[in-house]
Amino acid sequence: MVTKIISGAQTGADQGGLYGAEDAGLDTGGYVPLNRRTEAGPLSMELFRRWKLRETRIWGYNHRTEKNVAESDGTVIFGDLRSPGSISTMKFCDKWHKHYIGNPVSPEALAQWCKEHNISVLNVAGNRESKNPGICVRVRTFIGAAFRRAA
Repeated sequence: MVTKIISGAQTGADQGGLYGAEDAGLDTGGYVPLNRRTEAGPLSMELFRRWKLRETRIWGYNHRTEKNVAESDGTVIFGDLRSPGSISTMKFCDKWHKHYIGNPVSPEALAQWCKEHNISVLNVAGNRESKNPGICVRVRTFIGAAFRRAA
């Protein structure tokens, strides 16, 4: 059963996952790049603390992506699976022998996939808001629905 959602807190799918975790009453966490880097500027200290995030010592995104994959039991990726970030995430999942799923068809399907793969800590990844407008809200709703029902 999923008890925690982690992500890199980038605008878009990452933040949607963390908001959705809160909506479902799940714990949150994950790694963010040095200086709380997002495409919109530094993540606020309020959200950084509220989501129990940790900073890497590196400014780039790949390092935090790998750390979040490594510290999770599995990853869900939302949006364009051909984007550089999604491809990088899948490569890290393969490197660390972690399960991943791209764009599950429904919240119920995601919850079932997590159950089948014994996922306790789920990494949420995907497109930035600038590359996929509205993805934050869509992922928030999806994650909230998946784990309120699975609880």
